[in-house]
Amino acid sequence: MHMQSMNQKNNSGLILIDILLALALGAFFIACITYSSVNAEELFETARERDHALDLYDAHKGEFEDMMPYEFRNTVISPGESLSGRLSRLATTTIEAYAHWYGNDRIQTDIRIHADTKFMNRAGPIMFNAVRRYPFVDTMDSAGTPVCSVDFASKERTGSYGFQHPVVVPDPGIRFSEPSASLLVSIVPIMLPIDPSLPLTDMEVRNNIAYVSADSSIVTDPDLLVVDIRDVHDPGVLSSIHTGPGISAITLVGHRVYGAAASTAAQLHIIRFDALDVPVLEKKYQIPLPYATATPPMASSIFYDADKIYLGTEKWDGEELSVIDVTDTASMKRMGGVEVGSKVMDIFGRNKSVYLATAGEQQLMRLDSIESGDVAVADNFNPSGWERQEGKSISVFEDVLRFGRTAGGFNVKRDHELFVWATSTIHTGSVGSLKDSGYASSDIPGGIYGLVADRSYLYAASRATDKEFRIFSHSASASTSAAFLLPAAPQMLTCDGDKLYILAATAPMIYQVSFK
Repeated sequence: MHMQSMNQKNNSGLILIDILLALALGAFFIACITYSSVNAEELFETARERDHALDLYDAHKGEFEDMMPYEFRNTVISPGESLSGRLSRLATTTIEAYAHWYGNDRIQTDIRIHADTKFMNRAGPIMFNAVRRYPFVDTMDSAGTPVCSVDFASKERTGSYGFQHPVVVPDPGIRFSEPSASLLVSIVPIMLPIDPSLPLTDMEVRNNIAYVSADSSIVTDPDLLVVDIRDVHDPGVLSSIHTGPGISAITLVGHRVYGAAASTAAQLHIIRFDALDVPVLEKKYQIPLPYATATPPMASSIFYDADKIYLGTEKWDGEELSVIDVTDTASMKRMGGVEVGSKVMDIFGRNKSVYLATAGEQQLMRLDSIESGDVAVADNFNPSGWERQEGKSISVFEDVLRFGRTAGGFNVKRDHELFVWATSTIHTGSVGSLKDSGYASSDIPGGIYGLVADRSYLYAASRATDKEFRIFSHSASASTSAAFLLPAAPQMLTCDGDKLYILAATAPMIYQVSFK
């Protein structure tokens, strides 16, 4: 009986524990269900409010579709505004938009939508961006301007990689998003199947087709070659043309190549391509002489923008920069020009401003009032060393102006070769003085013979031994740059898509630079 009584007490204790445990679990499950229900309701309400906010944006998006770079707009929508026959269920909703450059030919608009409600205050504003074509870039201009990546190495994000190469010095300013994030640089030589003695001068690349200009002393040699480089190990010449005395520089616009000709007979040559294998010398243009007995100049550089050709020449008695209206190639006319006083080495133009790299004392010049043809020198920059060095390369990417020059035969450390104006808003013409604006500069032995930039880095071609291709941070610091060996000295640097292309100066070679 005693044992039976003990067992009954033990069983009673176990049952009580089971009941308490069941009650605790029940309370826990009820709490979980209640929490989940509240959380689900909050998620539902947040999603519904955000969806409604996007509907409001869709109803007002026309107010933000014509924004220009650096413009800010906002729209405040009251709670009672109707939307598709029903009243807005949100509190006051604010849509803010800020436009800025995406590359050099597109506009990125950043959108922020916020509604003053309980759930959206917790979730935060809706943010996204839209990219559209810059409206003043016509179809021909877009086709002729290099359409390059805004970030060559990072297809999804910017500034999240370092370098992996035997001669690389990592940039301490880079912050890795993950330990494995890295940039692998691949440089592939493309041997052009042309006469090695042909002196190549300039290059444009579009969709794996290279347009290469030449200036030979042999009359029968071609001045322009079109090379298919889709197979980098077996490139093929699609066509070539002899236009006369030779071509110093080219720009590709749609199905035409405009060439700066090293000729006193005609300084502008226009080659039309009805097909890649059918080049036709469509037109030649001669710069008018300032007086009848003046010796005509030879063209040295060229740039196209909005139906205008900016043609630079060697130093002569007339104006070294001419602005030519090529809206109708059959009846081109000179709109105006400016006396530079030296050879024009490189040109970049956009809207009402044009930048020139020159071989003279004023090695970087900014011209204004281009559209009317009444060209005027608005600013200039003459760094020390101009007596030996020449302005060589200009790169403009979004808001930043970069300028490179040659080393002048021997290097003087105080006479820098690379300059960056990081605060320039050059597209709006509101840039301050080139001399007084804050800029960074670096001593680059070997000089700078080509510049291309993206949102993360600056890429340069140099003639320094074992450092012919270099990658700089935006600060242009030489001490934190990556350097790569090229067997041949570079002539120039350009881009197409997500690749860079370097034309060799001493061999019929193109180096294709890609990133992984």
